Amino acid sequence: MRDRETSHAEWEQPGQDVPHYPNPSPPDEPNVTKNREEISSYFERRQRRLKVVATTETPRGQIIDWVPIESQLVEGAVAEPPPSPTPKRAKKRRWEDAHGVPELEYFDCERGPSGTVPVLRKKLSALSFRRPLAQYLAKGPPERRYPLPPTSGRGGHWHASAHQRTGCFGGSGEFSCFSPYVDPNEEQFSLLQIWIANHDLAATQTVEAGWQVYPDLLGDFAPHLFVYYTTNGYAHDDDNQGGYNQDVDGWIQHDNVIFPGSTFAPLSVIDGEQRKISLRYQLFNGNWWLGCQDRWVGYYPARLFMGNQSTFSTLGDHADEIAFWGEVSTRSGLQSGTDMGSGRFPAEGWRRAAYFHDLLVQSDRGGGMTDFAGWDSRDVKALYDIDLQIGQSSNWGSYAFVGGPGAV
Repeated sequence: MRDRETSHAEWEQPGQDVPHYPNPSPPDEPNVTKNREEISSYFERRQRRLKVVATTETPRGQIIDWVPIESQLVEGAVAEPPPSPTPKRAKKRRWEDAHGVPELEYFDCERGPSGTVPVLRKKLSALSFRRPLAQYLAKGPPERRYPLPPTSGRGGHWHASAHQRTGCFGGSGEFSCFSPYVDPNEEQFSLLQIWIANHDLAATQTVEAGWQVYPDLLGDFAPHLFVYYTTNGYAHDDDNQGGYNQDVDGWIQHDNVIFPGSTFAPLSVIDGEQRKISLRYQLFNGNWWLGCQDRWVGYYPARLFMGNQSTFSTLGDHADEIAFWGEVSTRSGLQSGTDMGSGRFPAEGWRRAAYFHDLLVQSDRGGGMTDFAGWDSRDVKALYDIDLQIGQSSNWGSYAFVGGPGAV
């Protein structure tokens, strides 16, 4: 494992390339060859379905295929997004940060033709193939999937979270973006995210988004934008049922700059400049739209959640809980030294600990927003913690410092 105290300086420089950790230990599971064939075949089939009209490779090695926006649908047209809200910027804030710049803009990458949208190509050569396809597509091992958050360390997931049970139609927040250390010898991830859920049926339904370092999903150790949804309480991920990004059907891409899997630069630096991404989910005209950096990135059609239900007691009609949290997951289920956030505890505060601020809840269908007013929780305080402040006068509204170094 890297020397944590000396390694931070190596990769937390604004605009610097993402870190390259030592190659993970080779997998010793007997089914790796079978898994490789199954997973590769799955993503190759999905690639052949795309009507690619142009391809871009970014300086970070991401390959982006550009497809006609309407080709994402079998029939009908891509929906129109909500009106763009006028950002509320305080004249003077207690703590000043700035937005990260989307990868395609930061590196001035070539874009696809007008009327096309970006789809990130899976980097198959970087995957470990330790899991079969069904588990690879899932947010965690199926036998360990429970409505979140779990009890302490259950299923190898550790959270530091803030929740509010309330009828709502969306929400938003600003999320600091560090580059956390993630153990290369485990299929681990570290994230900060917004989570919107409905519990009316037996199985929880969610839409989720945030930034995440997840080498086995995206092939490197950079923080990437992710989206995720489940229609069935995380029981099974597949087309129109749930899953990450565009690994499964469900997500409809709208923007031509920011996309699931996009990176941002520069990143936050401990004791230095602080960078963030803004995220908003809004239920609008039958679709759950995701906004990022004041752009409408894309949406999940509400029909995904209604299925054959004759009732509107689904996420397709409303949510009943909103949450913001940090999360670390390990394949083995054992505690690890993977960072959450910056790897620093909340007590270290501004310019050291990770945070989310300006936490808002969309309280009505028309877009009205109120301050988040929930409660905080943590699975194992000695590993990862959260310090939640509700509606404070710091001009950060409701906010929280969050994170920790894990088991070090």
